Amino acid sequence: MSRKDTYHDVVKYALIREGWIISHDPYLIQSDPKLYIDLGAQRTIAAEKNRAKIAVEVKSFIADSQVTELQRSVGQYGIYQELLKIQEPDRELYLAIPIDAFENIFSRQVGKLAIEKFKLKLIVFSFSEEELQWIVS
Repeated sequence: MSRKDTYHDVVKYALIREGWIISHDPYLIQSDPKLYIDLGAQRTIAAEKNRAKIAVEVKSFIADSQVTELQRSVGQYGIYQELLKIQEPDRELYLAIPIDAFENIFSRQVGKLAIEKFKLKLIVFSFSEEELQWIVS
């Protein structure tokens, strides 16, 4: 199992504050080799009496190159998304990123292209605010 991302707990506790129940920490993907998504969470949608289920891959974007981080993150997201379709197709995958990455690489041409073409679902988190920003393309 890989080590937790720098901001793992920040995202985990922000999800809990929003009413999500952390069901997996980490979420195991039954693949060869075994892979792990950082978090699995769920919450009841009262109006529908259904459970919304998500898997969240947390990325810090603290490396020297945000372009390299974007490339790695998009590749990892794509692989996890395809494996989730097999294992648990009703669980939605999100990529959690810090606000500075969203305002930098994800607001530039290459980031916007990645969001649109790869249908990235993002959770943008900040250290100064407790709310998460959910972005679905």
